[in-house]
Amino acid sequence: MATCARCGKELVLPGRGRRPLYCSRSCQARAYRARRSVVVTPVREQRGEAGLSRELIVRTAVRIADADGLESLSMRHVASALGVKVMSLYNYFAGKEELIDLMVEAVFADGLDSGPPIRGGWRAELEAAARWEWEIYSAHPWLLEVIATVRPPLVPSLLARFERGLGAFDGLGLDPVTTHRLYLGVSGLVQGLALLRVSEIAAGRRGGGISLSQWRAVTVPAVYEKLGAGRYPRQSALRDSPDVLADLEEIFTINLRIMLDGLAGFVETA
Repeated sequence: MATCARCGKELVLPGRGRRPLYCSRSCQARAYRARRSVVVTPVREQRGEAGLSRELIVRTAVRIADADGLESLSMRHVASALGVKVMSLYNYFAGKEELIDLMVEAVFADGLDSGPPIRGGWRAELEAAARWEWEIYSAHPWLLEVIATVRPPLVPSLLARFERGLGAFDGLGLDPVTTHRLYLGVSGLVQGLALLRVSEIAAGRRGGGISLSQWRAVTVPAVYEKLGAGRYPRQSALRDSPDVLADLEEIFTINLRIMLDGLAGFVETA
């Protein structure tokens, strides 16, 4: 008798075609979630030959991505940095995708704050969450590429961080859909501006030789001179202040404050 691989219920076999493993889509989904949870849970004490461990491999991969970008990360590169054969890594990971999931888990777990809510209410909590996210993209620029997607790796520490952010709205009388949308809006602001910060870091990594403010001081006036400043009067008004638009920290701070001001008005009338 063929039974469901998840619940043990007897299967109804089709007359032809491949035999099913599960009795329903529900059991299939539960089995997938169970497999996924096993994949993304770090096993810190698992060790093998040459002193390897999942934790050591993950930390090495994070250092490589921090220094050279995600595009430089490969199983071969990690193995070379550890001084081991590439195939030895596959004793710990199915492949690069699983390794990246665990890199995200490690980075978010390092900065996870499980303490009590920040004094100052929802606004202070949201501002702290936004600033933390801004800083983590500066420290680990590759992370933005992995997280800023509609299908991010749903590892435990990332979910815990998201849960903490949603908790900022507790007690405000907002429904779950609204709180998710508001928090995603704040996170989206951070990620959008972080693209500028990450691109600046990448330019420095490529050895451009000049900072963003230096580039603006040289390039922007030259463009206006060539095209005629009169064509772009609002932009050329800043030609003598190249640092204004190069100060990404200040741009982030101003826009975050404006967004939180807007949320305050929304919360008061909701």
